[in-house]
Amino acid sequence: MTPYYQDDLVTIYLGDAHEWTTPVDVMVTDPPYGVGLSAVSESGYRGAENRTRRVVRDPYPDDPTMVRALIVGVIPGLIALANRALIFPGPRLMFAYPEPSGIGAVFTPNGAGRSSWGFQTTHPILYYGKDPYLTDGKGGRPNGFRDEQPNRERIAHPCPKPISWMRWAVARVSREGETVLDPFAGSGTTLVAAKSLGRRAIGIEIEERYCEIAAQRCSQEVLGLGA
Repeated sequence: MTPYYQDDLVTIYLGDAHEWTTPVDVMVTDPPYGVGLSAVSESGYRGAENRTRRVVRDPYPDDPTMVRALIVGVIPGLIALANRALIFPGPRLMFAYPEPSGIGAVFTPNGAGRSSWGFQTTHPILYYGKDPYLTDGKGGRPNGFRDEQPNRERIAHPCPKPISWMRWAVARVSREGETVLDPFAGSGTTLVAAKSLGRRAIGIEIEERYCEIAAQRCSQEVLGLGA
């Protein structure tokens, strides 16, 4: 792959996660969930449900069939390339993923969308490999956290994770000096989080408009935590 963007800490590739074959220290990623979040409004706000706005379609529909194929065909190989991995799988298809070493969650008591059993209040986290804190003799750390208001950012992507979540995730699973891979980089939140923590980061994103957003965010001179 040829870099789409590169600075001292971050490299972004416009390409397909299928193509990545280089071992990395850590993978932190938030793949599609299979819940139909396949569009972004022209104004740049989340909300494909707003049918009065013209929307832009992603190249791969975020439907269960597509995401199951992605999980089976791509995710195991990516996990095998990393010493450790942290994945936000979404609740709908989390059991389609390879068996994890551990399971955590983000608890959002105010709710984060509807499910077939009411309001969804947890975002599962899958861990692969060995906990770096326990391995280094630093003691146990929580494998999840609580957030009262998860959706703060307004970014032209159907489902961007809050920057605070990805900072926590990168810090939880990686050591200083390690390189973090996000093979589904989207708008670049993982990369921004890694850079703000002084980590090297590699992002792969198949859609050029998201690569551009990620590149703009990573190139900002001041990496605001709410940006």
